[in-house]
Amino acid sequence: MQKNEIIDLGRIDKHQITRKSQKHVPSRIQPDTLFTFTTELRWLLKSLQYKMLSPRYCEEDISYLKISNIKRIAYPMKCFCDINLHKLAYHMEWYGDYGIAFEKNWGMKKNIQPVHYLNEQANLRKDISETFRSVLQENVENESKSHQKLKNYLLHELMYYKPYQGKFRNRKTGKTAKKCFADECEWRYIPDVSKIDFPFVIAEEDILNAGLLINYSNAMDRNIEVSISFTYSEIKYIILKTPEDLRELIRAIDDWGLGDEKYVLLSKVLIWEQSKGDF
Repeated sequence: MQKNEIIDLGRIDKHQITRKSQKHVPSRIQPDTLFTFTTELRWLLKSLQYKMLSPRYCEEDISYLKISNIKRIAYPMKCFCDINLHKLAYHMEWYGDYGIAFEKNWGMKKNIQPVHYLNEQANLRKDISETFRSVLQENVENESKSHQKLKNYLLHELMYYKPYQGKFRNRKTGKTAKKCFADECEWRYIPDVSKIDFPFVIAEEDILNAGLLINYSNAMDRNIEVSISFTYSEIKYIILKTPEDLRELIRAIDDWGLGDEKYVLLSKVLIWEQSKGDF
């Protein structure tokens, strides 16, 4: 599978189906909030300064699909979770202490979608694997346009699949351990990178070039074509680790010259070190 084979992803039926928007129905079990976390305060501050969340190319282990010669791929995404505040501590142990949260309805309007967790032993996973094997075995030079669309559709679907469990590298410690991915309650934003002529999928042989993913990711930073823009009033929470982080945020706000907007921003702050015991 070569990256230049992947075309038109994210465009399938995009302009063919129009639905009337429905009134948002809040969950009665999950929080009506989407959180995204980072390990460094400086990265959170950059998002707040530019009012923008930018995707990055993330490597995904797809060995659970048991497709010959394809164990890993990478594609652009920005990840969120819908976890109750009193259960966030475990998630933050893996993904970082600095977060920003929005109403779920906001995220749905921004094309953020919950992922589908697959049971590796289930027939559904086996059917998906068999379909991928048969489609990817087709000779690229002889494939029809309909076959190319099917391939694109399946690869687009793959971007929203994740195994129920597996190994994962902790973003804070760098250590790899087994975990239940379903605990992440993950939602994903997959940008239409064709707008900036980037590949939707980076194949395994190119992932070995670590600098490639970094360069592509950095090039998407603050790019309005593929990033998620927001206003300060749309923020629900800003999660900081310590009171010193709050002081750093205040210093940054003064540098940005926000005026009265700074009060809107500061009203969203939750200092985790002080508040986590209350949830």
